[in-house]
Amino acid sequence: MTDAGCGIADEDIEKLFDPFFSSKFTGRGLGLPVVLGIVKAHGGAVTVESEPGRGSIFRVFLPVSNEDVSRQQDKTTQPLPMEGGGTVLLVEDEAMVRNIAATMLKHLGFSVIEAKDGVDAVEVFRQRRDEISCVLCDLTMPRMNGWETLTAMRKLAPDIPMILASGYDEAQVMEGDHPELPQVFLSKPYKHKDLIDAINQAMVGKEK
Repeated sequence: MTDAGCGIADEDIEKLFDPFFSSKFTGRGLGLPVVLGIVKAHGGAVTVESEPGRGSIFRVFLPVSNEDVSRQQDKTTQPLPMEGGGTVLLVEDEAMVRNIAATMLKHLGFSVIEAKDGVDAVEVFRQRRDEISCVLCDLTMPRMNGWETLTAMRKLAPDIPMILASGYDEAQVMEGDHPELPQVFLSKPYKHKDLIDAINQAMVGKEK
């Protein structure tokens, strides 16, 4: 769920799911705790992204069922851009989102190196850049955001393919002047096909 409201103050984020917490009316605030309880009962999780003045994004993640589902093969799915896969550096501060994205990438045939934020990612990239074929980086992270991470990595390897992912609108994210730009913007949440398309586009022109 995405809104274009006033956003949530940093000091209130940690309290959002506390029973009866509200920044507006005393005695209210059971909605989100109830939602979280239902989602947790199904083995899932809820994440929040918010910036004052830019609105908020709430996401619900639920585990994939183990039951076999008969479905037709997606004929629009493109082949992987690298024979035998490759290694993707996945930069995401939300552990649940990072785990889901890593599972998707591995299912597509890639090896995955995980980093919990931009600072961690730059250090990993400095040590293992010869292994890394592509970087999938979240935009909103503590310590070092996606733009800062992209710029730092391009200083180490100017030709590294970068995918910048965010739940915010692409036009809103890309506005303004930035010293470096990603090959691809990937809108969150994304599906397998979205991820394949983004990697294919990012890898165009890169020597194998």
